[in-house]
Amino acid sequence: MSEPDYEDFSSYRNFLSCSNVQDLEYSDRCEYVRETPECMDKKYFFNYIEILYCSLRPTSDSQQNWFLILLLCLCILMFMILGTTADKFFCPALEVMSKMLGLSEHLAGVTLLAFGNGSPDLFTNLAGAKESSATLYTNMLGSSIYVTAFIGGVICVIRSFRVDGSNILRDTSFFLFGVLFIDYAMKDGKITTWESIYLIMIYIVYLATILLDQYLLKRHVHSLEAMALNGNLSADSYKQLTMFRQEANIDIIHRTSRTSVDIESTRRSVYGNQTNANENLFQQFLDSLKPFELVDWHQASCIQKSLMCLKAPMTCMLVLFLPIVNYEEERHGWSKLLNCLQVIMTPQVMVLLLCEKSSWYLGLYSLVVTIPLSILCFMYTRTDEPPKFHAVFALISALGSMCAIYSCASETVEILYVLGIILNCSNAFLGCTLLAWGNGVGDLISDATLALHGYPKMAFAACVGGPFFMQYLHFRYSLGHWLCYAFEKSKQ
Repeated sequence: MSEPDYEDFSSYRNFLSCSNVQDLEYSDRCEYVRETPECMDKKYFFNYIEILYCSLRPTSDSQQNWFLILLLCLCILMFMILGTTADKFFCPALEVMSKMLGLSEHLAGVTLLAFGNGSPDLFTNLAGAKESSATLYTNMLGSSIYVTAFIGGVICVIRSFRVDGSNILRDTSFFLFGVLFIDYAMKDGKITTWESIYLIMIYIVYLATILLDQYLLKRHVHSLEAMALNGNLSADSYKQLTMFRQEANIDIIHRTSRTSVDIESTRRSVYGNQTNANENLFQQFLDSLKPFELVDWHQASCIQKSLMCLKAPMTCMLVLFLPIVNYEEERHGWSKLLNCLQVIMTPQVMVLLLCEKSSWYLGLYSLVVTIPLSILCFMYTRTDEPPKFHAVFALISALGSMCAIYSCASETVEILYVLGIILNCSNAFLGCTLLAWGNGVGDLISDATLALHGYPKMAFAACVGGPFFMQYLHFRYSLGHWLCYAFEKSKQ
C-alpha cells in the first residue's frame, strides 16, 4: 500500500469551509478549527470561533447556545458604541465640514458621508486585493440592496422630507448602470485591467455630474437673488428661490428645537472675557470628560439612567481620542488641553484600529509630526474660545470616527459570521443576509443618526452614494487588480 500524500492533504485543507465544523463531534472541533485556514482567518480583534471550541470547549448544544447568547450581547454592545460615535462625534463633524465646504445636503451625502461609510473598509482591504472570494459579488450586491432599500426605508420612516426627483433619478441611473457593467464584466469570471479602469471612470463621471449640478444650482440661486434685489422677481419665482436656497446650502440645525443655530453666539465661553489664555484649563479638561450632564441624569427615568451608566465608560473612552466639533455646544466643543492631547492620541488609535496587531509601532512615527503640532496648538490657543483652525479638528474627528465605526462594524461582522456557523448557515446565505447586515450596520447607524439630527436628505443620498462608492472604489477585484498590475509593471 502506498504512503498517503500528506502534502496533497495539506493543500486540500485550504479549501475546507469553516462551517463544516458543525458536522463534527464536539471533541474534534478545536483541532478542525485550528487546522482550517478559513477559521483562523475569521478574526478582527478576537477569533470567536477559536474561543468557542478551543477555550470554552462546549460538550453539548445547550452549552454552545450560552455562547450564542453572549455573542448577541456583544452585538448590542457594538451597536451602542456605534450609536454613541455617530451621534456625538461623526455627525456633528460632518455637519461642520459640509458647512465649511458649502455643500448641499444631497451632495454631502453622496460624497462626504458615502466616503466616510466606505473608505475605512476600502483602505484596510487593499492589502488583500489579490485574494479571490467566491462570494465577493454576492456580498457586494447583498450589502448594496440592504443599504439602498432597508436603510433608505428606515430614514424615510424616521423623518419625512421632500425628495428631489431629478437627483434620485440621476443617482439610481448611474447605480443601475454600474450594476449592469459589473455583471457584464463578471461573465468570464474575472475583471481585466481595462474593465477596472472603466469602473473607476464611471464613478469619476458621476462625481463630475453631481458637482456640475451643484454649480449650476448655485449659479441659478445667485441670478434669482440678483433679480430679487432689483425687484424683478415674481411671487412664484420667490418661492422657487427659497426652495433652491434650501437645496443649494446646508444649515446647522439644533437637534431639539429644529431651528438654525447661530454659530457666533455659541463660539465663546459663557464665563465672559478672560485675560489668561489658560484660565480654567484643568477644570475644562475634567468637564469635557463627563459622559453626561447632571441635569440629564436628574430628568432621566430608571431605564434611561441604566443606559447612561452602561454607555458612560464607552463615551469616556471615545472622548479621549475623538475631538468634539459641534456648533450647538458651548465653544463649539473646544477643550484646549484635551484637544491638544488628541492631536497626538488620535493617529495612534487610528493605527491600532486599522493595522494589524504586529504593526502597532507604525503609529509611533506620527509622533515626529504630532508632538510639535500639539505644542504649537497649546501655545497659540485659548480656553474660552476655539481657534480659527478649529475646523481642522472636525476633519480629525471625522477620520477617527470612521475608524471607530469601521472597527465596531467589522467586529460585528465577525460575530455574525460565528452566529451563522453555530446556526449552520451556508456561505451564500451568510453573504446575502447576516454578513450583508453586518457590513451595513455602520451605514445604518450613521445615516439614521443624521436623519434624527435633521438631515434626512443627506442620509438618504448616502444610501445610493454609499453602495455606488463601494462598487467602484471598494470592489477589490477591480481596483485591487489594477493597483497590483501597475505595481508589478513598475518593478519590471
